Amino acid sequence: MSTLERIRGAARQVRRERARGLAVLNEVFRAGAPPDPPLDGRYTGELIALDVAPGLTQLAGTISALWMPWKGKTFDATLACGDNIFTRDSLALAHIYWPLYRGYREDGPRTYRAFAFRTHVAPGLADPDRQVLKIDYDLDGNPGPTIRRVLDELVQVADDVYLGKAHLKWWWGRWQWVAYFALSQMEDQDESQQSHADIRSTHGCDL
Repeated sequence: MSTLERIRGAARQVRRERARGLAVLNEVFRAGAPPDPPLDGRYTGELIALDVAPGLTQLAGTISALWMPWKGKTFDATLACGDNIFTRDSLALAHIYWPLYRGYREDGPRTYRAFAFRTHVAPGLADPDRQVLKIDYDLDGNPGPTIRRVLDELVQVADDVYLGKAHLKWWWGRWQWVAYFALSQMEDQDESQQSHADIRSTHGCDL
C-alpha cells in the first residue's frame, strides 16, 4: 500500500472510527519531514479530514463532499511564498464573503488564485519535536477575521506526496487543528493556465 493510499484509507476510517483514523493520519504526519527539495510550482490539493466543532464538522464534511472549490496551492521556492487555487464557480461567493479582499488572481478559464502565504521551516504547533513547513497567512492583504488566523503545516511523507495540518487561531488566542489535507504535484497543467514565471510575478508575496 502506498503512502497516499494509506492516507486515503485513514480518511475513510475517520468516518467509521474517528479516533483511530485521526491517529493514523497523525502517525503518518509525524513520520514526515519538511519538503526536500522545496516545493515549487502547482500542487493538487485533497481535503482528507475535518474537525471544526461538534455539529459543524459533520455539516462542513457534507458540503465539502458535494462541492470542494479548493483545488490546491502554488509555491515559489525562491521567494518562499505561494497562494491557493480555487474553481471559478466559487468566485462570486468569495466576493460576497470577503467583499474588501483585493487579492484574487486570474488563473485561466476554470480557476483563480487567492490568499497568499509565506513559508518557513519551524517546529510544529502540536508537534514541537518535529520540523514542518509553516504556511503562514498572516499577511496584511489577507482578510483579518478569517484567513489571517489560519496556519498550515506541511511535511513530505513520500516521493511527491505531502500531508498537511490546518490550524485556526480562535479569537481568545487558542490554536486548534481543524483539518488534514494532502498535496501532490500537478502532472498535467492546462495550457490555458499561467506559466510558472507568470505565477511568480503575481503571487502577491510582497503583501
